[in-house]
Amino acid sequence: MTAMKDRRYGPKSVVAAFVGCVLALAGCAGEEDVPAFEPERSDVSEVPVVISFGTTWQQDDVTRVPPPGQETTVEVDGWDETSADKVRLVVFRRKDMDDQLQGGVNDAPFTYDPTNDYTLDCTRDEDTKTITAQGSICKIYGYEYRVVGIAYDSKRANAVRSGNTFVDGEQNLFTLNVEDGTTFDDFKATVKTGDIWSYIYDMDVNIIEDVTTTNFDECLTRKMAFVPEFFYGYCTTASGNEIIKFAEQKADGSYDKAVALTGILYRGVAKVQVELELESYEYHAISRDIYHAALLATNVNTVTGLSSYDDFLTPSSPVPDYVVDGLLGYTGSYTVIDYRDAENGKVTFTAFVLPAKMKLGVRFLTRKEVAFTTHFGLFNGEIHVADKTYNDGEGATGVISPDAHNNEFYFRRNHKYVLRGTSSSILSHQLD
Repeated sequence: MTAMKDRRYGPKSVVAAFVGCVLALAGCAGEEDVPAFEPERSDVSEVPVVISFGTTWQQDDVTRVPPPGQETTVEVDGWDETSADKVRLVVFRRKDMDDQLQGGVNDAPFTYDPTNDYTLDCTRDEDTKTITAQGSICKIYGYEYRVVGIAYDSKRANAVRSGNTFVDGEQNLFTLNVEDGTTFDDFKATVKTGDIWSYIYDMDVNIIEDVTTTNFDECLTRKMAFVPEFFYGYCTTASGNEIIKFAEQKADGSYDKAVALTGILYRGVAKVQVELELESYEYHAISRDIYHAALLATNVNTVTGLSSYDDFLTPSSPVPDYVVDGLLGYTGSYTVIDYRDAENGKVTFTAFVLPAKMKLGVRFLTRKEVAFTTHFGLFNGEIHVADKTYNDGEGATGVISPDAHNNEFYFRRNHKYVLRGTSSSILSHQLD
């Protein structure tokens, strides 16, 4: 093979690189046993990759006194709650200017390598309660690499009612900015937002005969955002190197070009679970039954960097407020993050959020048959931090940041929060 040029690959070169990888492996069997080797410019090596998951949740001390990052936390096994079944391996590479097998200083940026972008299946072991994924990447002599893993649940049901904007599967809830020229430092994920306004605003429009409302539209962004249960991590060699050279030196001085890569993925999001007992709501002398509800939140961030796990500490781009000019003149800031039908007088919301300070609210849809007429109502209420109804006593009720105010919750990555209460306690607080 001729020496490969320093260029980004198109579809034809993807095939060529794969064929070259196979030929190189077939022609160099046992080469790692040789004390040293002189790689050719066209040398290629297939490298095994093993990914595992850190599934343990943290739960904050319910005293909520110390500032974030300093609390005592209790570990909770979240293996049973983890449904991730796919890992996306995304690889970045840069030219090794000195063609060194190991060592050296290189400040050039890593850029996206389309020849090494794979989706791996996860394996669940019920006995050991572990989740793993295995695959490989292909290295070319003259380059060094960074390897990132992002896991998600491809089977997640993204809504419980018809009319959902998103196709099922978390892969349909976000995008990665992987394209020609994307650098590792600029690598990011963006959560999609959907238009929920026509659905939540005017549910079952054909049969509504009497809609009664309480502050029912001014507060909303008219959007929904379902954040995936992002698992994130990067791969290293056995010696812990994040920057992966073509070959790594062994104790005997020889070089191994097929050193296996391993990585552990951790959640970059918080889990918010809200469990509500539903009570009839009386309005205009009619006692109405709640049959559907939506969980609302302000400051729902949609973008996170993916060059480091710490990027999840500073997400950005919250769903924009809905601003109306003219006579109405209101600004809506609440976004739908989950919606559910009532079952046996209860509703349980489950949502993942990128770390943020946010207010929470609930939007209830009520229904009552009176004299052959169906009366519907839409009502909003806010979940208050100080409301003791939500004090779980066994788990987290929300961590309060030193600069949080006006009933803002502070949700942190890889932490689970369980809030419990009643619909009446929520409806006693109006949304801002």
